[in-house]
This record gives sequence, structure tokens and C-alpha cells, in this order.
Amino acid sequence: MASSTAADGNTSSDEVMRKLLKPDTTPEQVVEVIRKSYAKEDAVITIKRELDSYDDKNYWVTIDGTDYLAKVHNGVESKDLLDCSTAGDVTTSVIYLQNAMMNHLAERGVATSEPQTPTTTPSADDGNTDAVKLDTPTSVHKLPVVSSAHSPCLLVVRLMSWVPGRPMESVKLLPLESLADAGRFLGKMQRAFESMQGGDVPTAAKRYHQWDGKNTKDLSNFVSYITDDAKRQMVESVVKAFTKELIESKVAETSFPTALIHGDFNDANILVNDDLMVSGVIDFGDSVESWRVLDLSVAMAYAMMTVYGKKQRAISAAAAFLRGYNSVVTLTKEERQHLVLLIACRLSCSATLGAYSYQQTPENEYLLLHAVPAWNTLDLIWGGNDETQRAKVQVAMDRIFDLACAKTGTAADGGVIDCS
Repeated sequence: MASSTAADGNTSSDEVMRKLLKPDTTPEQVVEVIRKSYAKEDAVITIKRELDSYDDKNYWVTIDGTDYLAKVHNGVESKDLLDCSTAGDVTTSVIYLQNAMMNHLAERGVATSEPQTPTTTPSADDGNTDAVKLDTPTSVHKLPVVSSAHSPCLLVVRLMSWVPGRPMESVKLLPLESLADAGRFLGKMQRAFESMQGGDVPTAAKRYHQWDGKNTKDLSNFVSYITDDAKRQMVESVVKAFTKELIESKVAETSFPTALIHGDFNDANILVNDDLMVSGVIDFGDSVESWRVLDLSVAMAYAMMTVYGKKQRAISAAAAFLRGYNSVVTLTKEERQHLVLLIACRLSCSATLGAYSYQQTPENEYLLLHAVPAWNTLDLIWGGNDETQRAKVQVAMDRIFDLACAKTGTAADGGVIDCS
């Protein structure tokens, strides 16, 4: 996976395999794996609950009273790590990239999960013939997946430190200031990644990934799964605008700074404390090296779909997030100029791949968490056949975003950001 490209046909096959090789583990199996690799034989291990996940299985667990996050990776990323290990360099794997990014952030005071090193080394001598030892904080075990034809499958299991807080998506009454604080947090995270550049960036960061916004053009491979004609035409219109304004014009190639990005900074991955300020971030599964502005546009797209944004306040939600981010990281003129289009690109990606994935696994209602709101939000900023009306909406959004970027005198290091 680390070396796949759109041209080699792996784009669709990866998405197909992710659904077939999604873990189908039971809590009892996860407890057994943790005991084998991460805990003492007599440790008290409890699964508090399973957490939502797109292609993996995540569990909130306790070991002797200490909270942890256990992640069972899908078969695609697991195979990538095994293949890289066989080739003699796990540093080229996607999972190694995720570990490196989390450790880098933690060392710089950005709250996130930290990979835990296995406490045991599984071996055939111990009867653990289902286990594989790798030179990175992971363990690998034979576990069931959704496809019976592929079960059992060697899957990577990671145990990570627990980040205190609750997902922003669980907050019923979300103030605008929380979104501004989330923007500021993302800005600080981007600043932290600036010291992880050049030779310090793992090879896997440069991989092809369909969810990477610079690959929006490849959504054309999935639009056939959109059954509604109007919705399909809307996505095709976004892809056409992206291709013309950013790729063919070479604006992105010549004017967009590149950086490591989280890639999925949404309210399911943002944790907040009791004061509803951001306490941490989780899930680096979509992390790549790409256009810096994509981290912001992705986050703004999802801010529009938060509980605040859904109450007919989607644009103000995006603007508040932008204000917080801009208090730490100043956008270039070109980044700022194309924010609306890039937001539309992420909404199109979420809705389109959501439609595809739900057709493959209709029992997984988590896939609809952002897909349905994404269609509604995309229709708000890009819908209809009247291009004149669409242009008016985008001009209005640009005006609001300009105001959001105006200096307010609020320090980036603390305090409530003025969102008036």
C-alpha cells in the first residue's frame, strides 16, 4: 500500500480490501491478545466499550485500572507493515508513520495517544504460533475479519495510552468558542510537525491515499456508486472545478506549501475536557505529507457538520475554526483563496466514499455518521444547477472567511478566542 498509485489500479482495490479485511474480533479475543503481548499473565483486563471506527476496531480497555486505547488494524495496513518488515525496513510502513507522528507530538506537548511497547516477545517456543514480532511498538496476531474467505488474517494490534476527554461529537450543546479552540489546537499541531521535515519524514507519508485531498480527481472512480443523479452531478462538478482551478492551472503545485498533516481532524477524533476546550487528538490513519491547507479545509468541512454547524450555522462554524487556526498559522493568499473549493472537495470525498463503503457493508451505520451530513453541507455550498447562485454563496463565504482571518489581538497561547 505504501507505494500504490492511482495509475496502478490499487485505488479501488484498497477500498474493497479494507471492507473485506475489517477486523471482526470479539472482546474476548482482544483481551487474549492484550494479555499475550502487553500485560502480565495475572493482569486484570477489562473492555469498557468498543469505539466507533471506519475500517478498524477500537476498544477502550483498562489494564489493572489504567485506561488504554486498543486498536486492531484492518488487513490492508497490517499487510503493509508485514511486507515492509519482510523487505527489511518497517520505517516505510503506514503504521510506523502513525507511531512516529504521535511520538513526535507527545514530545512537544501536544496531547495524543502514545504507542505502548509490547511487554513480551511472542515465539513459537511459547506456543504463540499466531504471533509475529516486529521492530516497532506493535504486535501481530491471527484474528478473524469480515470476509470468511480471508479469516483468520494476520492483523496488527496496537495498545496506546488513553487521552483524557470525550469526543467532541458527543457534546450536545457545543459553543462556537470550542470550534475556535479546535482550530487553534490544529494550528499548534501543524507548528509541531514543522520540526519533522526533510529526512525525518517517514517514507510512508508520501504514499498514495484516496482520502488525501490532492487526489480528489480520482473520486471519478467511485461516482458510479452514487445512485442519486443530482448528487452525482454535484460531485462531478466539484471534481471538474478542482481539476481546472488547482491541477491544470498548476496553482497547487507552485503555490501550496506541503507539510505532514493529520488528515482527519473531525469531531470524532477531537477530544474535549469538561470546559469543552480541546484536550487532545486521536486517530492518525489518514496522515500523509500533502498540501498544508488540506488539514484546515478538512477540519473546516467537518466543523460545518458538528452539532453547532447542523443548526443552520455551518458557515459560522467553519469561520470560527478558521479564526482559531489563523491565530497560530497564517495562510498564504493562494491557500485562503481556494478554501471554499477545498472544503467542497472533502465533503465530496466523504459523501462519495461513504456511499461506496455503505454499499459494501450496509450493517456499519458508522459509515453514515459523516456521509449524510456531508451531502447536506455540500448542497449548501455547491448545490443546484444555478451557477450564478452558487457563485453568490461562495462570495459570501469568502467574505466571512476574510473576517475570520482578521487579527483580533487574541494570543495564540491561551484564552477564549473572540468569535464575534
